[in-house]
Amino acid sequence: MIEGICPKCGRRYYGWALLQPCNQACPKCEMGLLITEDSKNTIQGYSPFIAEEYKIKLHIGATPDPKIAKDNNVKE
Repeated sequence: MIEGICPKCGRRYYGWALLQPCNQACPKCEMGLLITEDSKNTIQGYSPFIAEEYKIKLHIGATPDPKIAKDNNVKE
C-alpha cells in the first residue's frame, strides 16, 4: 500500500491517489509528503508551496538598444 507521511506534522495518508502530484502535499501544513510503497523507495512529494526561489541577474548600467527602447517607450 502507498503511504504518505508529512515531515512537519506527522499526519499519514494512504492510497493510490498519492501517485498524482496534486495529492502529494499535506493539506494542513502544505509540505510535500514522504511517500513510500510497502516500506520501500521513499520519494519526496510535490508541493507548490515550497518551490525553489529563482533570481535573475540584472545588468545595472547597461545601455538599452535604441530600437528596443523606442519600441517600448523607454527613455535613455
